[in-house]
Amino acid sequence: MASGTPFHFAIETPSGVFIEGDDITAVEITTDVGKLGIMARHEPIVAACPPGLMRICQGGEWITFRTNRSILVCDGSTVKLLTPLARLAVG
Repeated sequence: MASGTPFHFAIETPSGVFIEGDDITAVEITTDVGKLGIMARHEPIVAACPPGLMRICQGGEWITFRTNRSILVCDGSTVKLLTPLARLAVG
């Protein structure tokens, strides 16, 4: 369980916002150069991410998503993942 200061997070696809929330406390994703963990007030970053799994901690629970190739954008207060396709990973 990741506790900490919540921040705004969204996964956006060409068809619209897939998921969005202001109560995310952590994001874990693999980038083209390695794994990345993001919490509130992270340094601004833009990163290319390969297709695969990513996780967010929302309300003390980890939720896993499967995404296509994507771009992660963090400005220090908001984290956005831009991807052509995203879905909830089950199982």
